[in-house]
Amino acid sequence: MMGTRNQALVMLIVCAALTLSCQHRTENATSSAGLHGDPYVQTTLVFGLAKQGGAVTEAEWRYFVDSYVTPRYRQGLTIIDTDGQWMMQTGEVIKEDSRIIILLYGADARAENDKNIEFIIDTYKKLHQQEAVLRIDTRADVSFQ
Repeated sequence: MMGTRNQALVMLIVCAALTLSCQHRTENATSSAGLHGDPYVQTTLVFGLAKQGGAVTEAEWRYFVDSYVTPRYRQGLTIIDTDGQWMMQTGEVIKEDSRIIILLYGADARAENDKNIEFIIDTYKKLHQQEAVLRIDTRADVSFQ
């Protein structure tokens, strides 16, 4: 099970990197091709759960999501449990349980969402003694059918 989670995280990161490397080509193609749906931005946030003295508990995670994320994204979000690893500034590699939050929002509301996302990241880092939260932004054409 743990291997599958790690593979899923690696695949997510690889897909994000490929998406970013092809973004210029994709934007030119979609401007004339018109994919399904409306222009949105997908932001993927990866939160490590390891911290000094243990790990972020389920109650702490739920409090964080309910208090800081949901009020800013009432229209919906997706949370995925996964495993990950992170190299600390000291060079130590930490293997830890992680949570991924996927947010979708209209491309025309990017400035407001950037403020909300930065607030969420900063709050999580302060609450749980984290060096970083991984953020991946990609363009998406979205339809709800």
